[in-house]
Amino acid sequence: MARRFPLTVTLLALALGAPVLARQDAPAAPKGESAPEAKMYERMDKEDRDALAANLGYGLPAMPAGLQWLGGEAWDRDAFRDKVTVIVALGPKAGSRATLDKIRKSLPDGVTLLGLQTPDGAEKAKATYAKDPPCTVVVDIDGEWCDALGVFQRAANIVVDKSGTIKYVGLSDIGLRSKLPGLVAEEFDASVLPREKPAAKDAAPAEKKVEWPEFLAPVGSAADQRGKPIPGFVVDAWITKQPTPGNRLVAVDFWATWCGPCKAAIPHVNELNQKYGADILFVGVSDEKQSDFTNGLKKSNLKPASFTYALALDPKKRLSNFFQIKGIPHMAIFSPDGIVRWQGHPMSLTDGDLERLVTANRANSKPAAAAKPRSWAAVKAAKDQKSR
Repeated sequence: MARRFPLTVTLLALALGAPVLARQDAPAAPKGESAPEAKMYERMDKEDRDALAANLGYGLPAMPAGLQWLGGEAWDRDAFRDKVTVIVALGPKAGSRATLDKIRKSLPDGVTLLGLQTPDGAEKAKATYAKDPPCTVVVDIDGEWCDALGVFQRAANIVVDKSGTIKYVGLSDIGLRSKLPGLVAEEFDASVLPREKPAAKDAAPAEKKVEWPEFLAPVGSAADQRGKPIPGFVVDAWITKQPTPGNRLVAVDFWATWCGPCKAAIPHVNELNQKYGADILFVGVSDEKQSDFTNGLKKSNLKPASFTYALALDPKKRLSNFFQIKGIPHMAIFSPDGIVRWQGHPMSLTDGDLERLVTANRANSKPAAAAKPRSWAAVKAAKDQKSR
């Protein structure tokens, strides 16, 4: 049995005090009502209004456990029944107490005012309303209830009827004066329960991570580092323009101009780069000095244009030493997270091997879906990302 309360009106007046958005759309009159009805609504950005209006005709969303209540006992959804309800959501600016007091005095007899403090200024609100608040104030530190209500950084109001159903959103002062008396006059029927809003459906099911393929063939003249992270990929000089890997796999071909088998593998690596260059960055790294490398190219009738992939020099053998390479050519492929995924002689690398690697990398390198914009969840996600 629902609890019964004295006949009162609670106005959820969301007085955020946030800057007015540059673009404001005049609200359309609700379907079936005359043009003057538009004067009953505040001018509001369409996205803000849509967020609020998404709850019209449904009961108030459940209050999360993290809400903090000041100046009165905690409310639950039953506390909104047998009255038409109002909650003032307050932003970080000074004057919140004065705003609440002004609204409280403007309400007709029997109206109950509930302040809703959004995450902006939540900590300050605890001190502001710790003693003698104009009304009960609920502090939504995480913004979870604000997001459920469609409340972000725009002043608005939400009017709830006696059944606990959201009846109006974004009413102007004229609208409040016009609509509230009719709701107050309605008889409360305890048998009428508010409709629960259906759970939102995800746009698409979350994609499962794809397992990286395992290659069990011997790696040849080097230590097997497959599945291990590289210490970094640093070279002394780039012969070609320094490339940007992005989210591509990186295939490093350890070679030298004096190495016959290395030069024999160049056409094969060129062909692989032409096929898979969009998904794999191929880089030929020699440990020769600049002068030896230049002379070696001339003796072999080669020049940088003979290669379709990037070339670099690293006489210090930083990455080569990690793989403990004892014979060249030797190729190692690592994913964007620096984990070695393939090792071996470049001539043993097949289209099938690369297709499997590319498929896994495409699936596993997709960025996580961002929280929806214009919400406190998105604000929190951005802060968390920045702090990492």
